[in-house]
Amino acid sequence: MTHALTITAGTARASFHTDPILAAIERHSEAWQVFQVAPEGEQSFQAEDEADASLYGLLGTACATRAGMLCLVRHLRWFLAEEASNASGHGDAWAIAQAREADLSKALGVEPIQRLPIALPSGRLIGPVIDLRPIPVPDALPPRAPTFARVNRAVALGGDVLAAVVLIVGGCGLAGFATLL
Repeated sequence: MTHALTITAGTARASFHTDPILAAIERHSEAWQVFQVAPEGEQSFQAEDEADASLYGLLGTACATRAGMLCLVRHLRWFLAEEASNASGHGDAWAIAQAREADLSKALGVEPIQRLPIALPSGRLIGPVIDLRPIPVPDALPPRAPTFARVNRAVALGGDVLAAVVLIVGGCGLAGFATLL
């Protein structure tokens, strides 16, 4: 008996480890690490090209299991945090990675990335854009309840007051009658 997750497609069963996204994550992670330690020059350019190719391959690979989706979300969050300073160098792949991470996070019901404001060298923070224009408020007051509804509320309140008075007077009368016995 195996404890590995399996992918079922009709009658065929496959192990969790055959999810194609896991191989793509491994390839991208390895290519990124090689690029980080590559010496300057031609080797650096080749390593960067391989890292970019593996990133595009990663973004184009489908997830076959929920666990594969979770692994991809985790990897994309790591990549987006690690390469945030080089976002412009990745071109469209950066926006695609952000969109894919957001889509998978929403589909899986996991918390999305909380992006903090960017700190400038002066110490000033660039936060998200906030619309400071006032929200228009309608001038008209909320509509009053129809007359029939107001009458019903008044009758209900009157019934409650009458019931309270009857209970109090009845209780007093019974207490007085009990003392006579």
